[in-house]
Amino acid sequence: MDRLSAMRTFRTVVETGGFSAAARRLGLSKAAVSKQVAELEAHFGTALLQRTTRRLNATDAGRRYFENCVRLLDDLTEVEAEVRNLQAEPSGRLRISAPVNFGNAVLGPVICAIAQRYPKLEIQVELNDRFVDLIEEGFDVALRIRTNLPDSSLIARRLCKITRSVCAAPSYLKRMGTPKTPEELKNHACLIYTLSTSPYDWKFLSGNKSVTVRVNGGIQSNNGQFLMSFLHAGMGIAFLPDFTVGDDIRAGRLKLILEDYQAEPHDLYLIYPANRHQSPKLRAFMDMAAQHLTGQCDRASAHHRKERR
Repeated sequence: MDRLSAMRTFRTVVETGGFSAAARRLGLSKAAVSKQVAELEAHFGTALLQRTTRRLNATDAGRRYFENCVRLLDDLTEVEAEVRNLQAEPSGRLRISAPVNFGNAVLGPVICAIAQRYPKLEIQVELNDRFVDLIEEGFDVALRIRTNLPDSSLIARRLCKITRSVCAAPSYLKRMGTPKTPEELKNHACLIYTLSTSPYDWKFLSGNKSVTVRVNGGIQSNNGQFLMSFLHAGMGIAFLPDFTVGDDIRAGRLKLILEDYQAEPHDLYLIYPANRHQSPKLRAFMDMAAQHLTGQCDRASAHHRKERR
């Protein structure tokens, strides 16, 4: 007896209410359907169906067996679909949401790599610092930089840490002095990135101790790149990701301060709806993003530690 075939046949008999209807749906003879059910009953040593003149009804044992058949056969169908998807070439439109500065500074090489590898993909990247509603707005995936994520029905995959630096232009530090502790930031003009997890509460680690200082600043923006003009002009101190300020620090255009304190770590996440996790196009992007972005973040973090030494 082919157990899998018999399970499918039994399920169809229960769903259609009879041997004849099941035979028509399955493309088998009525005798073949009846034989498979009889073999199942012989195998279990109990009746699975009650036969009346009008229709068939499942017995208690038959109902239990039917429910398990439905679950197992549906699981098998899903597994087969996943395996087929693994072989499918990514295609169609892939909509990605990412923060503006991160997208401009880091995301380009990832998009180039995936576009070259999968020419059937149509990639649409929207750079926006607001939290988009992925399902409502039709996005496949979003990249987000946070210290933590709120509970939601979305799936989050952590890629790497994002290092940040407190820095200022040499002209500002020459004019206003260099703060030696986080507490001294209260006496300085700070450039506020309003979409940060805690825009006005700058958090640091010193050994095992956490230090939080509330800062003030007359210049505030929801775009870190916009703040760079004021930072270069010597108009304040900023607390920004290294993918935004790292090159300027290494070139000497900006000066790293509070080097004895470690910034509260942020993480880079891939966020996507649960019902799209087996999509070939999304899986291709996730794999490519993990490969490229994790490496870039690790190199930036290593350079960050080297700068501090």
